[in-house]
Parts: sequence; structure tokens; C-alpha cells
Amino acid sequence: FQPVIEDGDEEEEDDAEGSVEGTDADTDTDTDRDEFAPVLPGLPVCQDDPTTRADWSPIEYFSQYIDNKVFEDLATYTNQRELQSRGVCMNTTPQEIKIFFGISVHMACLGYPRIKMFWAKKTKVPVISSKMTRDRFFRIRNYILWKVRPILDRVRQGCLSLAKPERVCIDEQIITFTGRCPVRQYVPGKPNPTGLKVFVLASPNGLMLDFEVYQGKNTFTVQRLGVGAAAVLRMVESVPTGSHIFFDRYFTTIDLLDALLAKGLPATGTIMKNRVPKLCQLPVDKQLKKEGRGTSVSVAGHEIGTRPPLAITKWFDNKPVLMASTVHGKDPEDICTRWSKKEKHLVQVKRPAVIKQYNDNMGGVDLCDRMLSFYRMSSRTKKWTSRVISHFFDVAITNSWIQYKSDSKALHRPSKNTHQYLDFKLVLAEELLESPELDNSCEEKPSVRRLGATHMPEMMDTKHAERCRNKGCKSKTYMRCTKCKMFLCITKKRNCFQDYHH
Repeated sequence: FQPVIEDGDEEEEDDAEGSVEGTDADTDTDTDRDEFAPVLPGLPVCQDDPTTRADWSPIEYFSQYIDNKVFEDLATYTNQRELQSRGVCMNTTPQEIKIFFGISVHMACLGYPRIKMFWAKKTKVPVISSKMTRDRFFRIRNYILWKVRPILDRVRQGCLSLAKPERVCIDEQIITFTGRCPVRQYVPGKPNPTGLKVFVLASPNGLMLDFEVYQGKNTFTVQRLGVGAAAVLRMVESVPTGSHIFFDRYFTTIDLLDALLAKGLPATGTIMKNRVPKLCQLPVDKQLKKEGRGTSVSVAGHEIGTRPPLAITKWFDNKPVLMASTVHGKDPEDICTRWSKKEKHLVQVKRPAVIKQYNDNMGGVDLCDRMLSFYRMSSRTKKWTSRVISHFFDVAITNSWIQYKSDSKALHRPSKNTHQYLDFKLVLAEELLESPELDNSCEEKPSVRRLGATHMPEMMDTKHAERCRNKGCKSKTYMRCTKCKMFLCITKKRNCFQDYHH
């Protein structure tokens, strides 16, 4: 299986030579096969300049998905919700909603078993309790409500604005929820099988590029190929021509591969045995097992009788694996390392090219799920709308960190200066918490007296004065910044406190 790429493309498979051959005369019905060479469209050029984000803070990455308009609308609809329910306006503001979510992110990072513990006398967390009272937090949490579709559209808009890589994958994702919900699904085989099902388009490094929440059989307009194929065709609407698509056996059909290739999108996926064309004469499982681990056979599309350029490959590892692809086949094979239970040590196993490409590019959605599982905002709730909102806030944070991590690598930023995921979330939570605080006496507008009052001087009761930390100053002082914890002097001739913070 040797694809031919149009001019201007740079694929490693261009240098592959040789046609697909069977393992021996018994397992291959035709050893003298013609070379299979589909003509594929050119790959898209990924235009993304990380230098434009060199000085971005976590909240600037986050604002690509959740901007100030989201917080303004959340405040408006939360006030309306309580007014309709109780006849009293909460008078919350966008700044307070920011603080609310900053507290929620901080709570997710610390992981106390009960929310009330963050305000309890023995387990109090000052960074949280000083920003909002416990009763106020629960009041906002109880009435925070918004139609889910607008926030989904805003997060999706941020995902669509990202540069698309050459290879993308499509898979299912579950928003865990066991309460009442009109679109709740049960998906067996998932770690958390009950909840809202989301079809996700992601890059191999876990960056979410597009998504669609499944709402039943009317979610997709095109239904003739089935739900799985309809989901793929919906996801690839935002993918440029020439991108390579990867998906698993739930989605893969011959008709879907044909439809994608007609759009200029080569695709690869595992395929169910009952979806393989009957004309495809592949050896039985027992025969491959007899020949040993690493045995593979590939059959080209013109021998199967299908219309699109297609190769179906069967590979035996611990068990048989069936692959269908319009761009990759058996050759060129490489060697992979596997554990042998029988021999009790690692062994070298031959691996077809299609298996290698699938393994390298298919795990993006699973990686995204893994990142979402760390420090998730998953407090108990009976409202599916609240669970969906918190899930997509977590998606925005995860996407922000993955993009930040990629930028750091591209900019050759030292590891010691690059935030890990937990540190990134804590910095983001602090930036959200530093929004102007409300005056509790009126709960309508932030007090001008307290606006931005985070870095304030305080006089320390110490035995000896400390050296001023401002660059170039050798004076000693008893004055320290309440936020930075740095000793800085303020004198008639020199204001190191102001110079340091500017």
C-alpha cells in the first residue's frame, strides 16, 4: 500500500517502496498483486505563531474560550433566576461570578471532601474564605443558571479558532451525570458510562478542536450512514482538505471512508469484522496465530471490489486487529516492543505502517479525558446544566494549558519556568480571585476604596530591619508588601515600594 502525494507535500511514506505481499501462499490468495497507489490531496499548512503568545498569562489563554461576556451573561441570568424563584434579586456582578469560579477552581485543586470545610474554623483556606462568605458561595451556586447552548457556542468558537494540525482524531467523551436529564446516555465500556455523550475532534496531543453534544437521533441532519458516520461528517466540517482523520471501530464503515475521500480527507480506523466486504479474503484468526505474533496481511481496495482506494489490513498481536484506511497499509513495516507472557520478557514484533500511524494519532480524546480527570470541578449537583457548565470550564482550562505547554516547548522556555498543570490552574484561580471585590454592605458595586487593594505596605514587628529588595537599593526597612512578602522601603527621597511594583 503506497499512497502517492501531490506536489508540495512532505510525507514520510513518500520513500516507501514495494507492493503489499502476503505472508505465504497459504494465507494470500494472490501474491502477485498490483501496487496500490491512491492520489491524495495536499496536506494543509498549520499556520500558528507561538511568539504572539510569548507573554500571555494563564487567564489570557483561558479568555480564548471564556471571556468577560460569558461572566456578564452569567451574572445577568443568575439574577433573573433568583428573582423568578424567590422574588429577590441577588445583585451579583460579573466580578463576583469570576471570584465564584476562581474559588471553584481552587477547591478542585485542593480536593477537600466537603465544600464547607474551606470555611470551617480548623480547615479554613484564607485565600477562599477572605474573598466570599460560605453562605454567599452556596447562594450563587444554587441559583447560577444559564441556557447551556450559548456557553457551548462560546467555548466551541474558541476551539475552532485554533490552528488545525495535519492529523486529527474523533472519539466519544462522557460528561458524567446520573441525575435526570433529557439527553442522558448510557455508553457501555466507558470508565463512567452514564452521562451526556459528546463527540469530540482533537489533535494527537489532546487539544480539543471541535465538539458536538449528542441530543438524540435528531442531532445530525445526515442519518443515512448511521449515527457514527453522521458524527464524523459533522466533525470534519471544520477540518481543512488534506487532513488525515483517525477514528475507532464504532465509526468506521466503508461508505464513510468513501464519503470522506470524496471530501479530500483520507481516513484510518479500526473496523468491525462484520463491516469488512465479503470479497475481502483474509486469513482466519487461527491461521495467523499459528504463524506467530506480528503476522499481517493487507488487501487492496481494487481486489475487494470497493470504489474508494482502500487497504484492509489484518495484524495479529495478542489478538487479531482489523484496520481500514485510504492512506496507510501494511508497508513499510517497523518493529515494536511487546511483553510476552509466555517467555516472561520483552520481545520484538513486526508492526504494519497503518497500526503505527493509528497508535501515534488516535489517543488525543483519551488524553483530553485524562487531563480533565485531574482536579475536576465535580462537586455534587442535581442540575445537569451546572454539570455541563463546569465541564466546559474544565475543557477551557485544559485546552489553555495544553496550548501553553506547546508554546513553551516551541519558545524553548526552560522547564523551571514552565507551569505544570496544577500550578497553571492555581495561577488561573488566583487571577480570577483578584477581580475587584464587592462591598458587602450594598452587594451591588465594588467599593472604590477597596478596588485593586491587593499589594499594600505593612509594618513588621521584627527585631532587626531587613534589606530592601528593590534592585539597586541598599537601605534597610521594616516595611513589607502584604501580597509579595517582599521588604521594600518608603522614604522621603526614595519610594522603592512603588518602583518595585511598577
